[in-house]
Amino acid sequence: MAPKKKKNKQDEEIEEDDVEERQSKPKSKSKAVANGGTREGKKKSRNTEESETENVKPKTKKKGEANRKLKQKKKSEEDHEEDDEVIVNDDKSRKEKNNNDTKTKDKKKKAKELSEDEGVKEEVSEKKKKKSTSTEKEDMGLKDKRSKEGRKKHKKKPSEEEEEIPEAEEEEDPKKKKGKKYKKGSAGSDEEKTDKKKGKGKKSKKQVDYSEIYEQELKNYNTDSSDGYEDEYHKRKVYEVVTITGDVRGAGTDANIFVTLFGEYGITPKVHLASKSRTAFEKNKTDVFRIKTNSVGQIKKIRVEHDNTGMNASWFLDRVVVTDMNRPHLRYYFPCNNWLSREEGDGLYVRNLLGSLNPMDVPKLNKYIVSVFTPDIKGSGTDADVFLNIFGENGDTGERRLDNDKNNFERGSEDKFTIEAPNLGRLRKITIGHNNKGSSAGWFLDKVTVDDMGNKAVYEFPVNRWFAMDEDDGKIQRDILVGGSQVTGIVYNVSVVTGKVRGAGTNSKVHILMHGSKGIKNSGKIFLEGGQFERGLTDIFNVEIAALLSPLSRVTIGHDNNGVSSGWFCEKVIVYCPFTGIEQTFPCDKWLDEDEGDGLIERELYEMVSLRQKKQRKLPWSLWIWTSDIKNAGSDANVFLQIYGEKGKSDEMRLDNNSDNFETGQTDKFMIELPDLGDLFKLRIWHEKRNPFAGWHLNKVTLLKTLSKEKYTFNCGRWLDMNEDDNEIIRELPAEGLLVKKSLPIVKYRITIYTGTKSGSGTDASVFICLYGDMGDTGERVLYASKNNVNKFESGNADEFLIEAVSLKQVRRVRIGHNGRGGGCGWFLDKVVVREEGQPETQAVEFPCNRWLDRNEDDGQIVRELVPAGEAPMLRNISYHIAVKTGSIPGASSDSKVFVKLYGEKGDTNKQLLVVSDNDLRNYFETGHTDIFTIDTMDIGKINRLLIGHNNEGLRAGWFLDSVQIKVPVHGKQYMFPSHRWLCKDEADGKVEVEIYPSEILDIEKLDNYEITVHTGNVLAAGTNASVFIQIYGEKGKTELISLQNRSNNFERGSTEVFKVEAADVGKLFKIRIGHNGKGAMDGWYLESVIIKHLTTSIRWLARDEGDGELVVELLPEDSEDLEENTYEVHVFTGSVLGAGTDANVYINVYGEMGDTGERHLKKSNNLNKFEKGQEDIFTIPATDLGLLKKLRIRHDNSQAQAAWFLDRVEIIDGKDDTTYYFPCERWLATDEDDGQIARELVPVDEAFMKKNSDSDEQSQATLGLEQKAQSTTYTVTVKTGDKKYAGTDANVFITLYGDKDDTGIVNLKASKTYKNKFERGQIDEFTVEAVDIGMLKKIRIGHDCLGNSSGWFLDWVEIDAPSLGQKLRFPCGRWLDKGEDDGATERDLFPADLQTQEYNPFVPYEITTYTSDIYGAGTDADVFIVLYGRDSICTQQKSLCVNKRERRMYFERGADDKFIVELEDVGDVIEKIRIGHDGKGINSGWHLDRVEIRRLLPKGKGSETCNLPCERWLAKSEDDGTPPAQKCEGHSVGAIRNHPGEVAAGTGQLTKAPRRCIVEDALEKKGAAFFMEHSVSQRNQRLMPFFMALLKE
Repeated sequence: MAPKKKKNKQDEEIEEDDVEERQSKPKSKSKAVANGGTREGKKKSRNTEESETENVKPKTKKKGEANRKLKQKKKSEEDHEEDDEVIVNDDKSRKEKNNNDTKTKDKKKKAKELSEDEGVKEEVSEKKKKKSTSTEKEDMGLKDKRSKEGRKKHKKKPSEEEEEIPEAEEEEDPKKKKGKKYKKGSAGSDEEKTDKKKGKGKKSKKQVDYSEIYEQELKNYNTDSSDGYEDEYHKRKVYEVVTITGDVRGAGTDANIFVTLFGEYGITPKVHLASKSRTAFEKNKTDVFRIKTNSVGQIKKIRVEHDNTGMNASWFLDRVVVTDMNRPHLRYYFPCNNWLSREEGDGLYVRNLLGSLNPMDVPKLNKYIVSVFTPDIKGSGTDADVFLNIFGENGDTGERRLDNDKNNFERGSEDKFTIEAPNLGRLRKITIGHNNKGSSAGWFLDKVTVDDMGNKAVYEFPVNRWFAMDEDDGKIQRDILVGGSQVTGIVYNVSVVTGKVRGAGTNSKVHILMHGSKGIKNSGKIFLEGGQFERGLTDIFNVEIAALLSPLSRVTIGHDNNGVSSGWFCEKVIVYCPFTGIEQTFPCDKWLDEDEGDGLIERELYEMVSLRQKKQRKLPWSLWIWTSDIKNAGSDANVFLQIYGEKGKSDEMRLDNNSDNFETGQTDKFMIELPDLGDLFKLRIWHEKRNPFAGWHLNKVTLLKTLSKEKYTFNCGRWLDMNEDDNEIIRELPAEGLLVKKSLPIVKYRITIYTGTKSGSGTDASVFICLYGDMGDTGERVLYASKNNVNKFESGNADEFLIEAVSLKQVRRVRIGHNGRGGGCGWFLDKVVVREEGQPETQAVEFPCNRWLDRNEDDGQIVRELVPAGEAPMLRNISYHIAVKTGSIPGASSDSKVFVKLYGEKGDTNKQLLVVSDNDLRNYFETGHTDIFTIDTMDIGKINRLLIGHNNEGLRAGWFLDSVQIKVPVHGKQYMFPSHRWLCKDEADGKVEVEIYPSEILDIEKLDNYEITVHTGNVLAAGTNASVFIQIYGEKGKTELISLQNRSNNFERGSTEVFKVEAADVGKLFKIRIGHNGKGAMDGWYLESVIIKHLTTSIRWLARDEGDGELVVELLPEDSEDLEENTYEVHVFTGSVLGAGTDANVYINVYGEMGDTGERHLKKSNNLNKFEKGQEDIFTIPATDLGLLKKLRIRHDNSQAQAAWFLDRVEIIDGKDDTTYYFPCERWLATDEDDGQIARELVPVDEAFMKKNSDSDEQSQATLGLEQKAQSTTYTVTVKTGDKKYAGTDANVFITLYGDKDDTGIVNLKASKTYKNKFERGQIDEFTVEAVDIGMLKKIRIGHDCLGNSSGWFLDWVEIDAPSLGQKLRFPCGRWLDKGEDDGATERDLFPADLQTQEYNPFVPYEITTYTSDIYGAGTDADVFIVLYGRDSICTQQKSLCVNKRERRMYFERGADDKFIVELEDVGDVIEKIRIGHDGKGINSGWHLDRVEIRRLLPKGKGSETCNLPCERWLAKSEDDGTPPAQKCEGHSVGAIRNHPGEVAAGTGQLTKAPRRCIVEDALEKKGAAFFMEHSVSQRNQRLMPFFMALLKE
């Protein structure tokens, strides 16, 4: 609402007696009976121009000054989310004098007095209906005649009563308008007549048009708007509330008492006055409470009420005293002296009390006489309880039941009631309704009049509508503005969720009260009729009120506590307001039951702000549909509507209300909500032809935007019937009216569909088509009758069809498909040609397809979007990968047809049936399964919501949808849509479709579209049954290995296959690698050519025309001049150690500056038996020139019995320039040797390192090991198997690490460091993977080969630690890798969780060589560990030198020198000392260590340095000094070795005599005292002190 139009009378009446002062002025009295007009005192002389320009602005200086002062208050913090609570209960039994009036008034006496007052004062309100004769009679805002004849309009012929809508009248600016202004429903302009009699100088008082103010508030709606009191109101304040119960018989109560404070800043929530005392609210008792709630400023009134529960609910309240504890001198007195009871007094148990700081000067309540007129029509009376709430400038009366000693609300009667309430100022609206009780609850209300006795004004509220569940719009409660003005009703979708606990449902009448900002505005009590409120169900209600409350500050929900099972467990309430687009969730999770919990049956609920959703905003429109007045014009079919505007289109809407719609000559009225579509230009209307009486003759449709009065007319005047006119049941109508500059023409499109000539290309399915153009689309049209063929869509046919639609201008796309039904539903579509009827053939647009629309062919899609010839549809269309997860609860699966519709910034996808799954699970949408579908369509931009549902058909139609995940690789986005709800007619809210908004949008790897065309040669046996793959290389890198497969029988002789793949953008392409896996009966393949189309390139590739026995070839483009083919001679040297040879299959991949060769199988060797001990095998690899070689990856597949392999080295000779590259290894590739890896990455070294039989050979090899380690990265891969039943697997698990530079290739996880039996339930297995320069990890791919009895595997997470990079990444999974579970996938791509990423200082490699002495028993089988110490107390973690028992048995033998390369923390340039020891386990744990050498690389490639640390001592409890293996001692000669700075040569470590504290430590150790030394000497000495003192005593 605009600030200029606010007139808050409470601000003018800051002193409590202002009302009486105004009423006492004699000059202000007149007999005006106006629409909202009041008789006020004549104001003092003012400037004439000021009075002319003022509309509803305050006319007292006092109000303006108060507003300015209040707006200047700036507050810093808000604390409005705290629950209102009683913080102190001071239960005092004060015996004080009670001023209660014990006499109660009799009801009949009251009625008599009321009738007398009415006899003295009765004013008749007349309506002015003078309208211009030239104005149209079609006014959607115009009410029907209020006469009895008009109320019987349903008995007349439709032609006699047809209403037409006039154009919205131009609004005049109220500031400039000086003439008279009347409102419909006013009682005339008596006030103006009176003013005219008083002379020229008397200006007529302007009437306040509250409907105009309300409409202006809606137009100016802004979510960011705030008022000046917000900060002040949301400050918490403590009030002391004192209640004094009267001294009359039965005055005490057992009910729950509540109080609400009304002040200048707002209204507090209802606060429960809870007492721990059992004697609270007893007769003649004073109870004191302290409540913490919102600050409302100066208190104007309070509302005291109880919930009518307990054995003795009636309560006689004498008075209430409220004190502001921050300002104790502000003590407000609120006398009551009345019953709060249904059985006593006037039957009210809610009281509004006026108060004052002076207990002797309390303002009086105002009287409102309410007259309710029930018309004299059949069935108009009601037996239900009628409730009324009157709203004014200063608040509302609260819900009042209209009852007296008469039989009220009978047909043709007038019922009068008196309501006492604080002065509300000018009245704005009423809320009236009933609770639907009784056998005849339906009620037709004519009008309501309210006589404001205090302000001497009469207000009329015309209604003339049904309040019945089975009549009109089904409402039993309505908001009526003064004069009955037609205003924009705000709709609130209220979802009430009943909990799933036992006995949660209720039979009581449930009601809700919605509160706006600061509680100033509210909806009044709304009865939620028609709901079940059963256990576990969700009841949905559409509540329409004439007030904008969203976003709500809170809601009040409760019930009347009647019925057999009145107790109710409410889980939550969700309120969505389409006008603001805000959905709020108000959790409850409590009982509303007088016998459960705290006994409350009504609760205030507050929003959980984290669950708030901002949805699409929709505005209300009024829709009128005229059915023609001709024979059989009516229809019994369901009618649907879709509207198009400049900014988009609406959803398809089904038109339905509680009346019998679309009858002959009838006008049906609907309220619909539409998003902002801009200027409308057409609509499409259709019906379902299922009903035998579906035929319909539509006259016209009109649309009126209720807020801005924009009006559009859509004329039709035609049949929608399969047997009439042109046999169409769909009509498109162009918009007409003043807002439409030029209506679009209706045209006919001639569509020619060419079916291909392949075997089985025809179809018997139902085909549909949709044309997209510059002006929207035609919608899906089923192609029923071909103009030229009886049997349509047969092989080789060209079928013609006509589609009538509003002109699309230029046709841009075609969407065509079929329903997949029938025995021969598969269809090969050649092309579609579209031409506007009457245009020449040259204007026809051709849309080529040349693909199958078949579930069992091509990609399985039965719907395709086509673009004009030459636009590459595969590249232009976007693939949306939709993963639909069905819940894991019993009965979650569904047999229905599921559909989805995506909404994006650029448009939507239309409803798409999910009929062909990518992961090929046999039955779709089964319990716990995830089905993956792909939709290829135009780019709709960023997805903002989706619609998903089913057709509710099948034996098990109900479906529990857990979540939907959508990946859009071309955009690099992944959308998460949580649902976790039923889509079932018999569960929850009964919905079978739901609109979901994304909870999370993640960035994923961005991919591009590639179109790959593969031509197989037309020679004998050219085709293949093997699995074909391709890899694309470009300037920016290479793609992953791409599998070329679909549902068709591909790569047959002479065939051409087209594939669409999504892969990384590699820039300008320079080569591809294509091949197959060699499996299948006929695996040989003659490849003719490959064509790859990118968005910017189209290159033709040629295959060689001779067979060389290779399964993989590299191809260059035709116009390639920069690259040429090369030959690499690979020499593989197997080591000479025992068992070095292997029978497994060996693979190699060579990397260079210009890419890599891809993984090649080393099959053809110069030796018949390859890879034998001490043997050199030579292989030839043809490949594109790689430039300088950088590394190679070599592995074997661990097949055959003798798979372990000791590789000495690999040498590669570049055939182009005869350069030799040396790749030393000297390590095992075996699961049971070394570190268990069967894949190694090797880097090239200088030829000098490889010289044989030289003196420096040993040193060179040692240096080489450290150099290689520095260039590679060791990854510790930790795999957690889930703790679920059957979570473990016996299959072979593999992993691939992907970095931003390269990937590791497939690494088999064979050797676990932690368990022999890998991947068991709840187990954590650890593996080591080495790679060279793959960059920072971005994802991993992990899976298994499905072998073994129990191959299914539930993977919890994978953690990868890269010490040399200083990073530990967690890759969460939490899913099955099982063909029979989840989505059936056996491998998954996992991405790191950013919040679980750990970063630390990178580790550096150290080469540690231990020399075991050559004396008897010097060797050890124990676990040897080491710790390095640098300066400033810097040290590494304790690191074991052996990773498993096998290594411990191999190393540390007598006289041996063992070399280890380990990654440890960087301790600086100087190693001051080390701690080395063992765990003392094993048969021969004692160890005599001669010395230790530690070598590390110098920075910036300056070589390396070696530290020699002598020991020559035993590390054994039974030898030497018995030093425990884990002991260290600074300067000690056993267990701890110190390296002096600068002395790095072997044997220069200086040993010093042990200090006394070390002797003490030795002595304590001999005594058996166990302790661990700390890094700090002071800490160590502190821990040793008790033992030291004990030693001295001895």
